[in-house]
Amino acid sequence: MVGLDRSAAELVNRIAQYQPLRLLAVATATYLVALPVLAALWLAVGAVRRRRPRLLSVLVLATLGALAAVGLDLLAGHLYFRPRPYWALPTVHAIGARRGDSAFFSVQPAVAAALAGGLLPVARRWGLAAVGVALLVGLGQVATGAGYPFDVLAGLAVGVACTAALLPLRHRTERLTGRLLRTPVVAAGPRHRELRLGVIALLLLAGLGGWLVARAQDHGLRIALNRADGRLEGHLPTDARLYRPATIQTLAAGHWRPTRARVYGQVTYVNREFDGDIHIVLKAPDGAFVVLEIVPELPIPAPHDDDRITAWGIVRHDGLHNWWELHPLVGWAKGHVTAPSTGGLDD
Repeated sequence: MVGLDRSAAELVNRIAQYQPLRLLAVATATYLVALPVLAALWLAVGAVRRRRPRLLSVLVLATLGALAAVGLDLLAGHLYFRPRPYWALPTVHAIGARRGDSAFFSVQPAVAAALAGGLLPVARRWGLAAVGVALLVGLGQVATGAGYPFDVLAGLAVGVACTAALLPLRHRTERLTGRLLRTPVVAAGPRHRELRLGVIALLLLAGLGGWLVARAQDHGLRIALNRADGRLEGHLPTDARLYRPATIQTLAAGHWRPTRARVYGQVTYVNREFDGDIHIVLKAPDGAFVVLEIVPELPIPAPHDDDRITAWGIVRHDGLHNWWELHPLVGWAKGHVTAPSTGGLDD
């Protein structure tokens, strides 16, 4: 399944590498999601003008579902970090801007799917158009290298589920919108179909939450929290020979127990953050990566993209992004530093 996911991402990205498909992929992935948003806004204005509480209530629930999908995407990024294909796969090349957040799950298709789920029952043609837009946005995400097909499918499922989970509240929302529009409404209780869809959607979202928590635990989150901070003892030796060599794969999997490490890899991303830190992604040939963090207190010049370097520093886990890093980065040098470690600093 993972191999098929990666192969499909590589194939779609390779097809989209040439004009005019490059421009089309960027426009689809970035801007097309605005169409269902504008459609929902247009229908909402029309519902207010024509005093149609049922239409307005469903649009309100669809909007809340889209907002819930965005919130769940932020939460998922904290629990489970999946690097985007243009970081993880050497054969995938970014089309457009790169982002350092998690690929799982694709939030733009989720928003479009949430709105489509609300539009379909009350405005079928608009709903079908929104479904098409959601699929195209997902395809654009894969084409630009920003997501895998599984991330897109998960986003579509989450978006639909967020709206479906709110459908049992339709009758209450319809009564409320009727009062706001000063239109008499006789809204019956939730229909059996709405209740079934709501229960299925809640089970799906609960299953997703359990899977994310399990992934976070498997990633070794409990092992390394505050480990390095407690063992620094105010001493940061800069000699690379005092840092035991490790592989990026071992660090990225959370299998490295010493506090300090020295790794070799290729720089694929360098970015200065708002707080003054510099984040550097150091990647192995198989796509595994660690993040190197240069802090202002240790002013170290940053390497450049595509440099092959040996880096050494303090191993720690970033719980916010759920990745492993050398923080702070104590030093780096071009090429592969193969000197054996000495000094007993890695216990």
